[in-house]
Amino acid sequence: MKIIFCGLILVVMSMIPSIMLGAGITGADILEVPIGVRPTALGGAYSALGDDVYIIDYNPAGLVRIDSPSIGLDNLQSFAGIDTQSISLAIPTETYGTFGAQIIYRGVPTIENLLATDPAVQAYDSVVIIGDGYRLGGIDVGVNIKNIFSELANEHAFTTAFDFGIALRVLGFRLATSVQNVGPGVRFEPGPNITDPLPLTYRLGIGRPLITNLSSSLLVAVELVQIFDQGFQESVGIEYWRQRFIALRMGYRNDPNNLDNGFSLGAAIRHNFGIFECEFGYAWHPASVIQGFTVNSNTFGILIWL
Repeated sequence: MKIIFCGLILVVMSMIPSIMLGAGITGADILEVPIGVRPTALGGAYSALGDDVYIIDYNPAGLVRIDSPSIGLDNLQSFAGIDTQSISLAIPTETYGTFGAQIIYRGVPTIENLLATDPAVQAYDSVVIIGDGYRLGGIDVGVNIKNIFSELANEHAFTTAFDFGIALRVLGFRLATSVQNVGPGVRFEPGPNITDPLPLTYRLGIGRPLITNLSSSLLVAVELVQIFDQGFQESVGIEYWRQRFIALRMGYRNDPNNLDNGFSLGAAIRHNFGIFECEFGYAWHPASVIQGFTVNSNTFGILIWL
């Protein structure tokens, strides 16, 4: 009965985008930046596949799958000198599920205004996320609370949002769904009385291991996403591990409305240093801005299990 009940929830939630969402303009676009070297390499197909600290940014229910304290450090080097750094943390407990936390910071190069009399403009965005994932029988549930801060020149903005997620296993498949960025819009102060809605996001993912043995593993995931100001996206990700030492990753995201569209590639190496285990990863994602002009995004990360 629990499986049937959760299946009905998944069906009802899958109707939300067509009922509530549509094209529009949103604020706090930092919430749409892909976080984590592994999910970036997999094209964002992560809400069902993720089992590490990065899952907090895709589906907090997945925190339940983390069985040891761990930390992740990532740096996304994007076009125009825009860098995004993140630090993610997960702490499992016996009674209260698995707690997660994440801090994201994005800095924008100073705009000098050399041909104007205005002073140089500085801008940054940051997000602080606290989450918890808990297992209820065969169902994983999770919730995040996130605080979003932005600064543009002399104007500041702040708002709070929530994420909700569930996941379960059916016939060897892992199904997951989440609704993200549920909360009031963002408005810069002092400034015009204009509030931009947050990029309300809905995810529906499915993942399954195709090969699992002592020498290798092959994982595949598919994800459907709808974001308030972008419409539908489809992603697929494939990850191959050899001897739990080296991983090769590939993803594809069908998202013609922005630069996340297209292929992504990545790799990782894992090594045990005695008291802790480390995974060093890299993800590469080229994006075609206009015909004949391509920009590259590079993500570097390290995962540490204690």
